[in-house]
Amino acid sequence: MEKNILNRILYFLGIEDENPVSTEDRADYEPYVNRPEIKPKGRVINIHQTSKNKMVIYKPASFDEVREISDEVKSRRAVIVNMEKLDKDSAKRVLDFMSGSIYALNGTVKKIGPGIFIFAPDNVDISGTAIEESFQEKSFLLK
Repeated sequence: MEKNILNRILYFLGIEDENPVSTEDRADYEPYVNRPEIKPKGRVINIHQTSKNKMVIYKPASFDEVREISDEVKSRRAVIVNMEKLDKDSAKRVLDFMSGSIYALNGTVKKIGPGIFIFAPDNVDISGTAIEESFQEKSFLLK
């Protein structure tokens, strides 16, 4: 009887379970450990085992080169495309095709200048403000 009251007091204080596990059952019993869940901040890679990431620059003369550009992004390389040589219609077609390719690969597109875009796969992070925006701010200050 005293043991029963002592067990209830210990249970009330949170020191012992109400129905303690017998020594025979303890071999199969694994107590639950309350650990805080740790979420990974990002992918950890060994810098000594990876090859260098490459960036490719294209200045296409026609829409026919867009497949080659898209293949570079599929190969997980960032691509800078300068469309200054192209007429407006061809440049729009290249931009539309590449935007679709980047969307399918979960990548990103950033405009870095007039007619110049960077297409990056999901393994390449692009951060910072676009050069185009800084040109507009400077021209505003000069007026």
